[in-house]
Amino acid sequence: MAELFTFVLGDIFGVVTLAVGITIGFWLGKLWARYTQPQQAPAVEAASDADPEGESTVYRNQLAGMIQFTSHFTGDLNKHIELLEHLEQKLAHPDSDTATTDDGPSAKAVELIAQITAANQKLKQRLESAEATLKTQSQALEDTLSEARTDVLTQLLNRRAFEEERERRWALWDRKEQPFSLLILDIDHFKRVNDTYGHDAGDLVLREVAARLTSVMRKTDYLARIGGEELAILIPESDWASVSTVSKKVLNIVRTLPVKYDETTIDITLSCGVMPVVYADGLETLTKGADEALYAAKTAGRNCGFLNNGESLIPIEDNSSPPISQAEPPSDEHPSSPENEDEPTAQIPINELDSAANELKNRLFQISQSILP
Repeated sequence: MAELFTFVLGDIFGVVTLAVGITIGFWLGKLWARYTQPQQAPAVEAASDADPEGESTVYRNQLAGMIQFTSHFTGDLNKHIELLEHLEQKLAHPDSDTATTDDGPSAKAVELIAQITAANQKLKQRLESAEATLKTQSQALEDTLSEARTDVLTQLLNRRAFEEERERRWALWDRKEQPFSLLILDIDHFKRVNDTYGHDAGDLVLREVAARLTSVMRKTDYLARIGGEELAILIPESDWASVSTVSKKVLNIVRTLPVKYDETTIDITLSCGVMPVVYADGLETLTKGADEALYAAKTAGRNCGFLNNGESLIPIEDNSSPPISQAEPPSDEHPSSPENEDEPTAQIPINELDSAANELKNRLFQISQSILP
């Protein structure tokens, strides 16, 4: 009987250990309560066709499903623990029906052992099913998060993803002086393309420009669509030779290949503004400096690029040209062109739901991998 008692205690201990992991359900409940409170709707993201409120609803529905599943599983596990405790009590305190003989445990004890074995087998099957469900739901959440960071039209990273990467690189610069530069690009006369050929042609131009820029990007470059016709690149260099080489490559890959739309050929060019991090004292200065350089390129006739070194604006493709005064650009963070045809793009705060969902995904994966050997 002592051996039976030890056997049951071992089973109970194992199940209780599993229960510790399932307490994540309580954390999920708190998380859900937090994010179901009324909150200000996020600003509209110009670089994505997705509706932010719809995106938030998808997050919430997926989180709700995981929370509901975890709560149900916790209830099942608690019932299993109660059953084992009940059977253990019968073995630990046998009555006349469960008394043992010299030949071994009575028929009643054997029956109890059979019940314990059946309960454990049922729990094992439940755990295997839970693991599969958690993995499926976690993958669905991961896919949603990926879509939330991607521009639907161009398949480039969107503004949210870009801002996160820009902050990450600034942190590396601040801590380890790891250099980088910000390039802001604008498709010249894009409004004219839409007005002349229609929005289908404009969409084609955006996709074509994105594809061409992607073709010349290195693994360490970070290309994103941050506005209607505005794109940005983060490159891991800040010296003149590297920055000018990348900028020229970007300008040339677009200007040398017209876009074909139906029977029409549309000539496309870019304006480019560059600000190396070594000339900036903060993220705001970095972005404003690149915008000033972009405005200088538009003022100079477009189809060109300028670099802002903190003191002057230098043409990227003509080193002999005199610097342009920095007093000319307006103070708008995303300035419009002289013809007022390029609309400024609104800043979009990073949705903190991303980080919460990522943490949830990681915790769910940990549960799924710890509940089975």
